[in-house]
Amino acid sequence: MSEIDKLIAYLKELDFKPKISDFEDKLKIQKTVCLLELMGVNLHYDFSMYVRGPYSHDLTKELYDNKEKVENLQTTSSLNATEKEAAEKIRETSDGLKPTLLEIMATYSFLTQKRNKNAKEAIIELKQLKPFFSETDVAVGVSRSKILFPPTQAEVENMKNEFRAWENASDADALKQA
Repeated sequence: MSEIDKLIAYLKELDFKPKISDFEDKLKIQKTVCLLELMGVNLHYDFSMYVRGPYSHDLTKELYDNKEKVENLQTTSSLNATEKEAAEKIRETSDGLKPTLLEIMATYSFLTQKRNKNAKEAIIELKQLKPFFSETDVAVGVSRSKILFPPTQAEVENMKNEFRAWENASDADALKQA
C-alpha cells in the first residue's frame, strides 16, 4: 500500500473530496498532511518552508500522479482508531479544514516542532512570513495549534515559574497599595 492510499483514507475520514486543480484544496491537503506528520502519523512526506508555509514537493507530485484516485477518494486503506482520532482533532481545531487556520496552524507547528523555535520566536517569524493574516487569525491559529501539540512537562514547569514571578510582583503591588 502506498502513502497515497493512506492519505486518501484520511481525506475520506475528513469528508473532504478535493479537486487537485483547485489551489485552496491543495493548500488544505498540504497543511493537513503536514499537521498529521507533526502529530506522528508517518505518511513519508518531507516538508520545508515555502511561500504559504510548510510544503512537500513529493506530496504535490503524488497528488497529480494520482489525480483521479484522489478526487474520487479511491482507496483500499482504512484508518485505525488512533488515526481517526488524529483526523478528528485536525477537523475540530481547524473549523472543518478552514484554509486560514490550517495555514497558520501548520506554519506555527512546523516552526516550533521542526525548527525548534520557542513560542515567541515562532509567532514573530509567523507574522513576518504571513503579514496578511490578522492578529486575531494568528492568535486563534496559534492557540488551536497548541491544542494539537500540548506543552511538555518541562514547558509547563517553565510557564509556572514565569507566572509565579508575575504573581509575586502582583502580590507586592497589592501590599504597597494597602
